[in-house]
Amino acid sequence: MAPACLFAAFLLALIAGLALTPVVIRIALRLNAIDAPDGGRKHQASAVPLGGGLTVAACTAVGALTILTCSPPVASAGNQSLLLTGLISAAAVLLVVGLIDDFVGLTGIYKLVGQVLAATMLAAGGTQFHSLSLLGLPFELGSFALPFSVFFILGAVNAFNLIDGSDGLAGSIGIVVLLTLGTISAAQGNALLATISFAAAGAVAGFLPYNWAPARIYLGDTGSMLIGLIVAFVAVESSIKQQAAAALAVPIAVCAIPILDVVAALVRRITTGQSVFTPDRGHLHHALLLKGLSVGQTALLAAGLTAVTCVGALASYYFRQDWPAMVSVAFVIGGLASLRIFGHAEARLVATHARTGWGGLWRRVRRNAVVGGQTDHAIPIQGSREWDDLWTAMRESAPKYGICSLRLNVNIPRLHEAFYGNWRLRDAPGKSSDEPWRLVMPLYCGGQAVGKLTLAGRPGSQEGPDLEMLAAYMQPLQDQMQQIVNRLSPAEKPSAADTPSSSTKSAGPAGAKSGSQHLAAGV
Repeated sequence: MAPACLFAAFLLALIAGLALTPVVIRIALRLNAIDAPDGGRKHQASAVPLGGGLTVAACTAVGALTILTCSPPVASAGNQSLLLTGLISAAAVLLVVGLIDDFVGLTGIYKLVGQVLAATMLAAGGTQFHSLSLLGLPFELGSFALPFSVFFILGAVNAFNLIDGSDGLAGSIGIVVLLTLGTISAAQGNALLATISFAAAGAVAGFLPYNWAPARIYLGDTGSMLIGLIVAFVAVESSIKQQAAAALAVPIAVCAIPILDVVAALVRRITTGQSVFTPDRGHLHHALLLKGLSVGQTALLAAGLTAVTCVGALASYYFRQDWPAMVSVAFVIGGLASLRIFGHAEARLVATHARTGWGGLWRRVRRNAVVGGQTDHAIPIQGSREWDDLWTAMRESAPKYGICSLRLNVNIPRLHEAFYGNWRLRDAPGKSSDEPWRLVMPLYCGGQAVGKLTLAGRPGSQEGPDLEMLAAYMQPLQDQMQQIVNRLSPAEKPSAADTPSSSTKSAGPAGAKSGSQHLAAGV
């Protein structure tokens, strides 16, 4: 397909987006389809209309279908009709799921079910990896082709859904990714993929000015999941056209920033024994905002980092080598971690598990350092509060109260505070079933949950905790925790430029309440 046709698809979708978005804003306000602050987890300054995802979907269709219907060879090409059917069906499912989640709300599990259904429909339509190549090593998927493809699609959908936590962020990254995939598809001569990519990029570009900080409309789960679905569709189809085995390095590099964000979230939550749906403010955009960047600068920097990995992906495609893509990804991730901007705490968690073994990963973090017959593992994941003093007091006083192991999870998204500690005596039972008692206690300050404490009794003690002793142990610690939380001075609060201006995400992968939100508490 001629470059002029691709530019036309982009331009048509762009103009449609610029024209349609204000109309959707007015309709949403009239129907009261808004995301309003609630004084709890939704901290935006004022109510903001929802429905951006419908705008992106409609404008993508306008740009793509207009060009494709004018190209009969494309519209009638072989199995491309089946591919389109799969894409449209999957998109319809995600639109319904996203709309329900945006306007009514869905728990993570129900949202995940809808995403799995959409991913399966897309893969069943032919969007599958059958063989892969990574670092020059090909391997056949065989009967795992369908489940692996569903997993990849599901990952892309959730990655874009999860990263949509700041005004203009998902849209900025989405434009760079879609244009890169469109360029690769055009170079392959695949008019269908190229047209869809450029049309989707144009639709997002037309919507983006209204979603830029301060946002006048939110992308919502509907929009972020749709972008992820289109990215997955084009990434899989363009990868399998490169060579006999799909070069996995290219789609990984293209989606490196969203993948990094979701993987970091999973590492934080799983290695500290929390649910993957546990909310926090440890995401990339939170880290950049805390470094003093504005919301707009955060979106631009994230898009710039995405551009770096996309250049590596393009180089890998044109030179038929995986190393440019891998080097670009390593450069971005290594730079963020080494500068202690993002990923350094997660890297420390991974390094600790690599040293001590992963066998107990799903039950508890295993021992890190042995000092005086004790194991102690403490990691300040985020924030500047002095949790170390509290942790020291907790573990030093634990033995005299008959406690042989402690695990402390502090998670205060509104203050950007997160801390993890794990301590145990050397003679502590290796299995929880051997412990005489185990107690899991939610921690509260000012009526709000701030974390969780897990305690276990020493061998030979009674089969239940002594409540009076437990109260004596907890009271000074609770007071100290309250003092730490109260020490957040006005000077440390986010500035006006960083004040939350949008709704919140619910939790994590498949549970993210998306909506182009700025500093969404509970992301």
